Amino acid sequence: MSRSPRQLPQGYSFHITLRCNSRQFLIAKGLRRDVLLAVLAKAQAKVPHRLYAVCLMANHLHLLLRPDDASELPKLMHWIGWYSAMALNRLSGRCGHFWEATRYYATAIAPKDHRRVLNTLRYIHANPKAAGIRKGFYDPYSNYGHYGRLECDGISEWHPSFLQLASSLKGCSRRYARFCQHYRHKSKGGSRCHWGSRMLKRLVQSSSSSRNKRNRISPGQQKLPFAFDVRLNQIPEEWHQVAVRFRRANGIRDGDRERGIWQLR
Repeated sequence: MSRSPRQLPQGYSFHITLRCNSRQFLIAKGLRRDVLLAVLAKAQAKVPHRLYAVCLMANHLHLLLRPDDASELPKLMHWIGWYSAMALNRLSGRCGHFWEATRYYATAIAPKDHRRVLNTLRYIHANPKAAGIRKGFYDPYSNYGHYGRLECDGISEWHPSFLQLASSLKGCSRRYARFCQHYRHKSKGGSRCHWGSRMLKRLVQSSSSSRNKRNRISPGQQKLPFAFDVRLNQIPEEWHQVAVRFRRANGIRDGDRERGIWQLR
């Protein structure tokens, strides 16, 4: 059965959720998230768009963006998924699917629906806090600092709905900070797993592992325009500088009240 086409209205922002394959914690390491930040920066030259919110978690990521041409969203996400998977597999020395085989989640948000935009921004920025990784909203792999400190991180920009909160940038930042402090995380109910589902899961995993053993070598795979030294755990210097700028603008500082428990590496 073919997939139904996405609804891609022009001028809308899109809340994107992309999960690692089998929801594994494939991007828990800071160096892998640095790669993702560099890929997001390169994507802006591939498909013109505006990136408003970023949050990279251990097994998934959230984005809020608006393509200049909404019909180009599938092309943009295909490039991000393909390029990041190739780079991260090369870096980690693994093979196979990196992201979930199912399509990324994309929710369209009308440009005049300011309340929904702000709720989405807050939800994205609250992910580290809701997961218990942070006590507050500042996180080196979330662009909440871009809104809270009004500093440029080199990748994202402010959403027009944020700029309408007050007559000055500082006023917008203060009002958004207060709005975020009222966030209350709603825990999700535990998923039910019947005996049939458990058996099907084992069968799928067994067939998947056997396919991976047969298809471990891919001679026709497209080559990347760079080479990682897996032994030294290094990435290109240009990519490293993109990540450093982002983390400096958004990461936790000594003066912040919100102290975290997560280590970068």
